[in-house]
Amino acid sequence: MRRFLVVFMIFVFIFPLTAQAAPKLEQYNHPSETRQKGQIVWKLSGLGKPSEPLILVPDDKLIILAGSKMLCINLQGNLLWETKVGNGKMGTPIVTEKGSIFTAGKGVVVETKINGARGWSFTALPGGKDKEPQLARGSNNLIYLPLPYALYALDTNGHTIWNFSPWDNSERFTTKTADKRSFMDCAADERTFFAVYTDQKAAYKMVVIDSQGNLLWNYWMGDLIAVNIVPGEQERVYVTATLKPSKQQAGGKSSSGKLNQGRIYCFDRNNGKKPLWQYNVKVTNTLTAPVLSGDSLYVVGGSSIYGLDASTGILKYENRLSNLVSVPAVDEDNRRIYAGSSKGLLYAIGSNGRLDWHRELEGAIENAPLLGPDGYLYVCTQKGNLYKIRDNADGVSVTPNR
Repeated sequence: MRRFLVVFMIFVFIFPLTAQAAPKLEQYNHPSETRQKGQIVWKLSGLGKPSEPLILVPDDKLIILAGSKMLCINLQGNLLWETKVGNGKMGTPIVTEKGSIFTAGKGVVVETKINGARGWSFTALPGGKDKEPQLARGSNNLIYLPLPYALYALDTNGHTIWNFSPWDNSERFTTKTADKRSFMDCAADERTFFAVYTDQKAAYKMVVIDSQGNLLWNYWMGDLIAVNIVPGEQERVYVTATLKPSKQQAGGKSSSGKLNQGRIYCFDRNNGKKPLWQYNVKVTNTLTAPVLSGDSLYVVGGSSIYGLDASTGILKYENRLSNLVSVPAVDEDNRRIYAGSSKGLLYAIGSNGRLDWHRELEGAIENAPLLGPDGYLYVCTQKGNLYKIRDNADGVSVTPNR
């Protein structure tokens, strides 16, 4: 026994047990940095690979989800708290007006308080084979949890308000059907819940349900690779859909030189028999979620950014930038658009679609940059680095508030 302890102590001395390093904050104070159009103020590294976009919660705090780990950071780059919110990958968090953060795992919804404390959890039979759980926030902080066999509407205390099953009045509900059902995206506004799903019958459909659980309409979307739903104003909902070509390679890229079919839709929320307008593009990868700003709609796909008229779907401009992949972020006050590339380039684009400047960061920028309440940009890369950036470009720069 003594010999074993000696050997173990020597092993630990030579090969110390590794613990995860604490995040490291680095300030960028060099005079040359202030001359950069995209000036880095600080970098916080060691956060882990982000699995979802940055979100802002009350009291001007940033939330990062890295797998099942949730981190809260203030605008000065200080880590306030870190907690585990589930087992395995969790879906995109939603936030209530009081600051509670809700995440979904396999058939479970977990509340995390604004101070990092654990709140309530709601558990239901998971079923299905969804890769990423989905949540959506409706009116009066109603929380929608779509599962293969039912749609649950929960209040912010974890109580079931209603559930809706089967998903479509035209289908015959069986456990076998539910096990095959898979969701691709969902969203909600104050009156309506939207979801796109398949039961493996070769095509996806979008269903629209009101806040009382009544099915309003559905629309067949086709054989999809990706879809994103964004409710808009004036009873409209915008959808980007990427469909498979005739022959498909792994990873969503087309074979034999064929491109994926990208479709940008605008629907009337009350009647989805036919889109109000549709714009078609060919892309090498997938279309991002659309971003609505004023009378314009912005979408990234195939390394291009598209600016469309939100009312008519008429193309205003298209600009191709190297390896562009992230959902864009729009600064309406300064008429600037920001988006990231898979090679770590942060692009700043003018309202006319022309590139104003770019800045190289460490790690791919796959998630949308976030415009903070202080006027700075916050960008998290796939290397686990969070950057605070000031736009110093002449004439139309971001003006920090503090």
